[in-house]
Amino acid sequence: MKHSVWAVIWPYDPGAKPPKPKLWVCVELGQLWFLRINSVDRKGSVHLPLACHPFLDRDSWLHCWGELIEVDDARLEELLDRQQMPEQCGIVGAIAQEVHGRVREAISPSPVLAPRKIEMILAALG
Repeated sequence: MKHSVWAVIWPYDPGAKPPKPKLWVCVELGQLWFLRINSVDRKGSVHLPLACHPFLDRDSWLHCWGELIEVDDARLEELLDRQQMPEQCGIVGAIAQEVHGRVREAISPSPVLAPRKIEMILAALG
């Protein structure tokens, strides 16, 4: 699978509560860093309208202040296989262009992400 920043995948997420398949957005390609998409708004999240994101089943939120998910290629493939939905094991969509600026703005003041990681993510997101 060819990854790219802003791409959305749907792996099994062992860090979700409870663990389950969860949508992730690639925010740094070289490191394979991802942020989670949630179905509820949380502080530090950006609204992802269903109208702009046809892979969603409802309006959702990208948690820009959430835990940074760091995986390597082998672990990512394992988590994609583990979600047990072969038709959803690749890239399922991408974050709409009109949301990109709000995501970059939301990541900048994150109290959760280390400043160096914020810098790397913002550089990757353009």
